[in-house]
Amino acid sequence: MHRWGYAPTIDALASELFGGRVEPDRLFDVIRTSERFIHIDRFVCLPGHEGLLRESCLRVQTNRAMNGRAKAVAQDFAERLLRLCPFVECVAISGSVASGGYVPADDIDLDIFVPDGTKYLTYAISLALSFGASLRHRQHGRLRKIICINVIWTRSQTSPFARNDASLAFELLHCRPLVGPKYFREVIRRNQWVEGYFPQVAVEPVPVSAPPGPSLLGKLVSWVVAHPAMLTVAERIGRAVSHRIYDIVHWLRRNDRAARERLDFLKRAKYPYEVFQD
Repeated sequence: MHRWGYAPTIDALASELFGGRVEPDRLFDVIRTSERFIHIDRFVCLPGHEGLLRESCLRVQTNRAMNGRAKAVAQDFAERLLRLCPFVECVAISGSVASGGYVPADDIDLDIFVPDGTKYLTYAISLALSFGASLRHRQHGRLRKIICINVIWTRSQTSPFARNDASLAFELLHCRPLVGPKYFREVIRRNQWVEGYFPQVAVEPVPVSAPPGPSLLGKLVSWVVAHPAMLTVAERIGRAVSHRIYDIVHWLRRNDRAARERLDFLKRAKYPYEVFQD
């Protein structure tokens, strides 16, 4: 949690412990009698990370005040994506929206699961939709990035995952499916090692909702996906276009040291699943 930049509440930590959740009050009894932890107002950190406590407290307060608006934006994006890409198998919230510490300056992070051979077609369409989200939610004429496609996993990449470490298990623990919850359950079943770290991931309640029907353009995209030769061309175009956009965005942030360091961290944390690491 500290590696991702926040200090948890006692309740959040109790629900996300290695080995399974415990009652928050039981955990608090351990923490307040130990010198290994620092706690203030039901937030907890390790020594040396005290600076995260105040920021995390403000984040949680802001997240509550926003009353689920970030999740509503994410749900709208997921449904728009399913209308254009009916083959997408799951879209899940991750990052600060999932952890309950979202502030308006954050991106809304999404993890997407797709069939083999559709990764870059999906990514290119997702980038177009994320630009539309930025236009719809701009404030005072200011345009900023709203949606971040954190990772796109193909079926072969999750059958099983090439990695089976605690960091990836933690990412999956934080996945909150917006569409495709049954498929997400399948991913966990194909990777039972995740439950070795966090058995609670197998019993985490997942909302079930009917996916939206495809739009006319979505039916055309589905037709392309159903024809291997057309799909190969679409994937190549999607990769070329999205890679160019990716390069431009990061070139624009080249003088932002914090953004560069964050990108380097994410590349390491998501390896080998960062979007262009294949």
